[in-house]
Amino acid sequence: MSETNLILGLVGMPPESARNCTQTLSPIPNGEFKKTVNGELVFLKSSELKKYKSVITCKDVNTPIIDKIWIGSQINIGCIQNLWQSIDPGKTSVILIRPPVKNSIAVVDENGDNIHYELDDSEVKLSGSYTGKIFVCFRPWLTMQVTNFQLETNEWGMSGGWKLELEEV
Repeated sequence: MSETNLILGLVGMPPESARNCTQTLSPIPNGEFKKTVNGELVFLKSSELKKYKSVITCKDVNTPIIDKIWIGSQINIGCIQNLWQSIDPGKTSVILIRPPVKNSIAVVDENGDNIHYELDDSEVKLSGSYTGKIFVCFRPWLTMQVTNFQLETNEWGMSGGWKLELEEV
């Protein structure tokens, strides 16, 4: 049994190395904010790219295997952070914005009741049409590049920790 939902595609997780992990996902800016001559704030987009940066931290006894991780390494991450998408009333499907981690999808209505669905690649197909909003929750697979990492050991406390900083490619 795995001690975490986190999946680091190239590396292994020795026992007691990835319990109680946290992950942040934040957008990589694709433009900048400017003020007009009238003092209104506007956002000047430089592209349509919607990519994430992520920081994964963990305090445990051991650290993960790092022989295949270095700054610049590309790695597939099965995130622990969930993403949500909505399906508008009357629609019967949605294509997820990122590929989902296997068995991580939940589809619910506005009341939180489970909705039956089928998954076809990254498309969630509902078994029928619904009058209210439907919400899809899933853990995404992200292809990311390592921008920094840190390992930490507390010798007398017999504990360790690590931090992995990444950007989506």
